[in-house]
Amino acid sequence: MNIRPNDFVLEIGSGHNPKARSDVLCDKFIGDDEQRGGAIVTDRPMVEADGQFLPFADRTFDYVICSHVLEHVEDPAQLIAELERVACRGYIETPSEIGERIYGWHYHNWVVNLIDGCLMLRKNEKKSQFGQLFHRLAVTDKHWKRFHITHHNLFLVQYEWENEIDYKILLDHESALDLECPDTLDRLAALDNNIPRHNEWLLLLKSAVPRGIVSRAKSLFASGKSRQTKTLQEILVCPQCKGEITWEAHSLHCKMCEQSYRIVDGIPRLTF
Repeated sequence: MNIRPNDFVLEIGSGHNPKARSDVLCDKFIGDDEQRGGAIVTDRPMVEADGQFLPFADRTFDYVICSHVLEHVEDPAQLIAELERVACRGYIETPSEIGERIYGWHYHNWVVNLIDGCLMLRKNEKKSQFGQLFHRLAVTDKHWKRFHITHHNLFLVQYEWENEIDYKILLDHESALDLECPDTLDRLAALDNNIPRHNEWLLLLKSAVPRGIVSRAKSLFASGKSRQTKTLQEILVCPQCKGEITWEAHSLHCKMCEQSYRIVDGIPRLTF
């Protein structure tokens, strides 16, 4: 990710493993861990909000991270519009269609491919070919785990954007991935071969570090940064109408649409 030293960074869907460089965290499910790998981390300013209705003023952020969120939403065009509204640059990561076919997450609404710099999305049929087999192998089989780590370009879509996100929503019967096409196979092979050998060992080493240690290190990094940031009071707006909000002890109130939101355990709950 091309994050500059003084960038003010938002992370959407930060969940149990937020990026160390994120300044503000946003997650739709504070108390529900079903669609993530652990308990929510709240070690820096955080709001509960839907990525499709972000409660931040226009261009508040320099950079927005949206990792493993796009495939979950009901309306990807709405989420993409919100990303472009609140930031001028950012990073999107999702499982690739290869990853979806092999692992099959029942709560993913969209299948995503990256073709010639364009995100191609189509509705997920949610027909897992292998059930939970490869989820189990990722935990129990060191050879499969190593293959997944060292060939992660096959399993992930990683897309960095500036000013505008290039995307297309396909019809249900359309597909962006033809695995019988030689050109497609050449492209996938080229993606896989782009990982330098020394990066493979770095990825394997990173995967061997316990997640708790990684989370604590990220928290220390986030708390120790000295760059200029903004407070939530300065940047929050109503997620529905984008109007100005007023802060009270345990709630927020929108002056424009008169909607009220709770503050629970110090976290503004801006879902509706």
